[in-house]
Amino acid sequence: MNGEGFTDLRLNRQEGQVNESFWPSFTDIMTTVVMIFLIALVVLLVRNMDLVNQLRSTMEAERIAAELARATGEEKDSLSMALHRAQEELQQARLEIMRLEQHSVKREARVAELLETINDLTSQRDDLTQQAAQLTLSRQQLQADLKNQKARLRTLTQSLKNREIELNAARDDVNNLQANIDSLQESLKNSQAQASLLQQQLSARNQALDKARKAAEEVDRKYLVLAGDYDNLKSKYDKLVRPARSAEGRYLIEVRYWKKGGKFHIAWREGGEGEFQNISRKRLDLVLTRLIRDHPNGLYVRVIFPDNSGLSYNEAWEFTNHVHSNYDYYFREEETGKKEETAAPDSADAG
Repeated sequence: MNGEGFTDLRLNRQEGQVNESFWPSFTDIMTTVVMIFLIALVVLLVRNMDLVNQLRSTMEAERIAAELARATGEEKDSLSMALHRAQEELQQARLEIMRLEQHSVKREARVAELLETINDLTSQRDDLTQQAAQLTLSRQQLQADLKNQKARLRTLTQSLKNREIELNAARDDVNNLQANIDSLQESLKNSQAQASLLQQQLSARNQALDKARKAAEEVDRKYLVLAGDYDNLKSKYDKLVRPARSAEGRYLIEVRYWKKGGKFHIAWREGGEGEFQNISRKRLDLVLTRLIRDHPNGLYVRVIFPDNSGLSYNEAWEFTNHVHSNYDYYFREEETGKKEETAAPDSADAG
């Protein structure tokens, strides 16, 4: 029996007494393991929070970078459109300069012809003036001779009165002198008629010269008036009737055209990027026809004339008009509108 009055009937009761110190040691070990696990868990949680913060910062930076890229892309597109519009205006200005230069050459040639005609008429007028002066001098000389002859006649008449004896001989002299006087008077009349005719011719030439000058001034005035009216009407038409031509929403095609060594050269590229490629005119028509079918929104064809292209205004205008009217969306719509306007009156007449 033990101290409480009961007998300890358990088997191996001595072994139980020996192992009583095992459980406190085990508890200490497990407590230590749990504390290490908790500390490691806290460290991992702190590390994960840092990683989450870093990930959020990285995602925010990527979002800001994407916004900047989008804003930069939009700005680039707007600048590209502005550049296309500026290039188109520059091309139009070059065409206008070429047209004005050619017109200036024609006007200079016309002015040179008029100046040459004026110089010829002036030279003829000077010759006629000199001839008239010479005829005037001859007439004065003839008048002086006539006066001398008349004085001589008066002297001879006085001599006849004083010398009635020499009447027969003096009569012969008087007849001869009278014949000379008649001849001189006839010459004087002819000279006066020639001088009058030359004066009339000179007046006619002066009138023709004045008419030519007035005609040239009238042509210049009419041209300036018509040119101003055309520019005003074209500007009003473009502003009121149709929107401005723009490459926005269209497929861009750039075509270079120049003349070298008496031969025409063509180069082209798509989209405004890459290198220009040489192409023949027939091949260019085939390519543009295919591109019109592939791009329903239409083509924006920019024709470029390099500096010192060697083209005349008519050559440049013929090529530009051919390409625009057949392939450019703006001018194709214009041609379509004209055809519809032409067809509408015909339909009304048929009705």
